[in-house]
This record gives sequence, C-alpha cells and structure tokens, in this order.
Amino acid sequence: MRLAQKGYSVALIEKGRRWSKNDFPKSNWNIKKFLWAPLIRCFGIQQISLLKGVMVLHGAGLGGGSLVYANTLMQPDPQIFNNGQWPSEVDWVSELSNPYRLAKKNLGVAVNQCPGDADTEMKKLAQSMNCESTYHLTEVGVYFNSKKSAAPSDPYFKGHGPLRNGCTGCGSCMIGCPVGAKNTLDQNYLFFAEKWGTKVFTEMQVDKISKEDRQNIFQVEVIPSTPLFKKRSTLKAKNIILAAGVLGTLGLLFKNKYTYKTLPNLPDSLGDHVRTNGESLCGATSLEKSSKNFSLGIAIGSAFHPDENTKIEPVRYPSGSDFMKFLAVPLTGNGSGLLRPLKMLSSFIKNIFKLPHLYLKNKWPERTIILLIMQSIDQKMSLRYKRSIFSFFKKSVQISQQSEKIPSYLPTAQIATELLGKQINGIGQNVISEVLLDTPATAHILGGCVIANDPRKGVVNFQHQVYGYPGLYVCDGSVVPGNLGVNPSLTISALAERFSEQFPVSSRINNEEYLFRKNII
Repeated sequence: MRLAQKGYSVALIEKGRRWSKNDFPKSNWNIKKFLWAPLIRCFGIQQISLLKGVMVLHGAGLGGGSLVYANTLMQPDPQIFNNGQWPSEVDWVSELSNPYRLAKKNLGVAVNQCPGDADTEMKKLAQSMNCESTYHLTEVGVYFNSKKSAAPSDPYFKGHGPLRNGCTGCGSCMIGCPVGAKNTLDQNYLFFAEKWGTKVFTEMQVDKISKEDRQNIFQVEVIPSTPLFKKRSTLKAKNIILAAGVLGTLGLLFKNKYTYKTLPNLPDSLGDHVRTNGESLCGATSLEKSSKNFSLGIAIGSAFHPDENTKIEPVRYPSGSDFMKFLAVPLTGNGSGLLRPLKMLSSFIKNIFKLPHLYLKNKWPERTIILLIMQSIDQKMSLRYKRSIFSFFKKSVQISQQSEKIPSYLPTAQIATELLGKQINGIGQNVISEVLLDTPATAHILGGCVIANDPRKGVVNFQHQVYGYPGLYVCDGSVVPGNLGVNPSLTISALAERFSEQFPVSSRINNEEYLFRKNII
C-alpha cells in the first residue's frame, strides 16, 4: 500500500483465496473453507503445520493471518527491545514510535468494548493467582460502532474506505468475521493498495526466484496453488519483498538456495533464531449446565500477567465451531520421553466419565475457555530444509537436530489451567501435540530471517535488505529477532511501516496526488 501510495508499480502474489464476509465458513467444521490443506483439496483460511518439534497455526488468503487471527494488537513493553535480542545499534523504541502510531491508526486499534463471560472468569482467575491488578481488556482491531447505528459507515478513512458494520460479539473472529467488523488487512492496507493500482494475483504461489545480472532484474516464477494441473508463468521486477510469514518465506529462500541454487549466496544464518513467542495452548471445559456462554464476545477480550515474563489470554470460538476440541486431551503433568504420554493415558482413565462432556456433548465453544499463554523468556531453535515424515518425505522447512529444545510444558500454564478448571467446575486440557509428541503449539512463530548488523548473525540488514542480494527484501514476522511476550501482529505492522519509509516518492506521481493519498491513510 505504501509503495502504491508513492506511485510505484506493484504486484502482490498470494497463494490463498480472496474472501468476503459472506464467503467465510459458518463454523470450523466446514473444513473446505476453514483449513488450508491442498493435499485434501481444502483451501480455507487456517493453516496448521506440524514440524518435528513444533506445531504452527498460521493463516492463508488475501489478508494473511489477519483473516483468522484473534484481532489482538498490543504493543510490547519497551524493555523487550533492550534485552539483547534486538540489535543495539538501532534505538528501536524511538524508531518504531511513529510506525506504531500509524499501524494503530490504520488498523483501527481500540480497547475491547464487548467483554463476555470468559473475560469475567479471567478476572476471577487473576484474583486466584494474586495478580488481579494486572487484568485488563485487550487492544484489538475491531470496529465496535458505539453509536449502534444500523447503517454501515467508513469510520477510519474520511469516507474513502470500505463501508463497515459494527461488532455483534458473535465470537466468530477466528473463523472469519461474518459482519465485517474485524479490521482485516483487506479492509485497510490492501483495500487502498488495490485502489491505487496494485495488481493482486490470488491462488498463485511463488516457486522460483532468480536474478538477471545484466539487467539487474529479478525473475519470479509462479504456479497456481489450487488447481491440480499447474502451469508456470513469469513476472519480472526490480525489487522483491518477501512477506509470506516465517514458514512461507523460509521455504522460498531455502528452496532457491539449495534446490534451484538461484540464490546460492544467501547467508548461512538463514533459519536461525526462530522463536515460538514462548507459547502454550491450554483450556478448560465446564461440565455443568450454566447460564454463562463463553463463546460470546471477541476472540481475545482480556488478559492478565501472573508474573513479569508471562501473559495469559482467554480465546474463544463461536457457537457450533467445536472442531478444535479434537486437538485437546485431559490436563497432563510433566514428564520426559514416554512418561508424559503414559500420564496422559492415566488422565484419560481418571477422567473417563468426564470425557463425553469434552468430546461428545454439544456446545463445546459455549462451555470452553481456551488459554493462550505467552512468555518473553528467550528460547530459540533453528530451522533447516530437509525431508521429514511430517512432510511426507518431501523437502520442507523442519527443525534442525542442533536446535535448542523448546519446552512443551510451562508450569505457569498448567497452574492457571488447573485453577480455571476448578473455577468453572470443569476439566482442564492440553493440546495433544504438547503431550503426545512433546511438541509445543504456537500461533506466533517468529524469526529465521532476523534483522542483524552482520550476515553471520542474521539474514537482513537494518533496511530489511537480504545480505548479498540488493533489491531483495524480507518484511514479515521472520525478521523479528526475539520473543515479544504479546501477540506480534502490531509489531510486524510497525516494522512494515518503518521499512516503507526508506523508499522515496516515485516520479510517476505528482506531489498533490501523493499528499491527497497520504492524508487518507
């Protein structure tokens, strides 16, 4: 959007589909529309990638993760940028100050205005953990329409943006907002990018990147991502910006470094310093009939901090969307090797009469509070390009054998989940991958192409340009060099705003038109 705003000729290539509010699935049981799994002909918005060592939840479609994420747009503590993970040569707090302001404005960040029963329970849980003073409602990218006007309006862009409806608190944020209240990227940045000339190619996937040295132009080969028969086509550009998320960007760079050998001089640090944002996913399901309905509200409406390194947020799916319950197992204690799976078996036996409430009874979203636990403690791993049983022995991004072990058991998460289970008269749960495979789950994988002052330490310089390849840039979560301790989308957006500042206004646009565009967004 910023490049189109400045008069550049821009093309955007997206492997997923274009979605409107009427296209989203009514529940996550509609796996054709919910899951992105081309192998079984599913082309939805939620991608789940299981690596040997981590399970990653990420988005697919025009708008990326914003289509399926929980809207949560919070700025990390300034101390995060001074903890030794971010390059000290840059004053990141100062440099990102205005980019954060722009990102908040254009993404419509507001404090949650429709807390629900799950948020009330979070406040009680914070009391139980002696940290009630840290409880707060989240800052989110949602249009709440406080005037309760029935007429759609453009609340953000002086009448030049798309018409919007206010949030109804239906809880559908993570299967696709059906009313158009969620500030997904197609409602702001992408809307104006297309309005100002960006050509968007959906259901197309970048495969090969090469550079014509004589003309100093990149050649990009793309293939269709959804048809069975894939015909290649080629685009050319002076500059390329990779923004495919950690797994997408790393996959492209690894393939072109090692398989096609078209980018052989990519830094050997490619794939290093990958982090999971210190996350664990747990939850609790009530076993009794109640007037409470945990499915109503926005996806993540509140949060609290049990200690200085940890944040806990409640997550909800809407009524009827109980597909994810099959990723849950009864709360299981710690243990290495086979010990934890054996403890899981013991938990199944111990809770045998409670299991029908978890797996068979209706209204799982109404009775369940999922807990997202994030920690800013530094833990990292390395990803490499190799074959694995998890990729059906095709070469793909996988965790290196030399990686540091990312824990799948967080004591604070277990304590909070156990307390929550008792609080709502229910059963606590872990994600099955954490227990059975000793594999943590994350919705916020970061790093792999991190910003650094040296190619031995990272892949891109402070201007996001890939070392050794002028004109090739990376600008997504893969450049983030450390855990943030909060949902990272706002920081990724701020980094993109900072990145775009380096490009001057093109001579193809007159100053009056540029100022007009800049005044809008």
